[in-house]
Amino acid sequence: MNDTQEQTASAIFGSLGSKIQSKWASSSGPTHVSKITSSLPDSVKTRASSLTSTYFNMRYFRSPKVYLGMGEDKPFYVETNVGLAVDRLKHNMTYFYLNYIFLTFLLFALTLMISPSSLISIAVLGLAWFYVLKITADDGYSIGGIVISQKVATGVMSIITVLCLIYVLSSIFWWTLCTSGFCIFGHSVFRDASMHKDEADHVEMSGDLEEAPFLNAMEDESNVV
Repeated sequence: MNDTQEQTASAIFGSLGSKIQSKWASSSGPTHVSKITSSLPDSVKTRASSLTSTYFNMRYFRSPKVYLGMGEDKPFYVETNVGLAVDRLKHNMTYFYLNYIFLTFLLFALTLMISPSSLISIAVLGLAWFYVLKITADDGYSIGGIVISQKVATGVMSIITVLCLIYVLSSIFWWTLCTSGFCIFGHSVFRDASMHKDEADHVEMSGDLEEAPFLNAMEDESNVV
């Protein structure tokens, strides 16, 4: 890929990101999110902050140049050796995981924009989540003498949310899942990012998240080498 193609691809990604950011900033979304966030219990904020800083840290978002292998001699090719192919798949899934999440979210958001009824359904689910988290924030919620902890409540809400999304957003959900799955699988199988196998793969953990094996799968391999 020559310099002109690299510049063109970077410009396209940059322009898309700027447009999405501009649309979001000009809408009432940030105001509503700020109000909801300020109303959440401190325990919920702390947990969300911990998860965000660990799994959604932008340090682990790979640039379009790295994601597409711009400037590399052969960034995409078919690996015929089964062992090396599996190793490539594992590495790409951990190294580009945040890019894959972003891609899935982007496809979902773009599809969702053309379905107002789906947006209303998601808003209702969002309000339900807010209510459940708020009433179970301190010592849980008591119903008929039975105390329901926040952990149990969020587990039930997760199941309800998944079922509702499958029912209400069935076409959007499956289209997004299939499309993003196809794109992610294709990229993880054909993208040769072995040159990026280093300490950058390691995601620093803290507290209860230290034992999460998903993001640190490559640490043991680097130690062996």
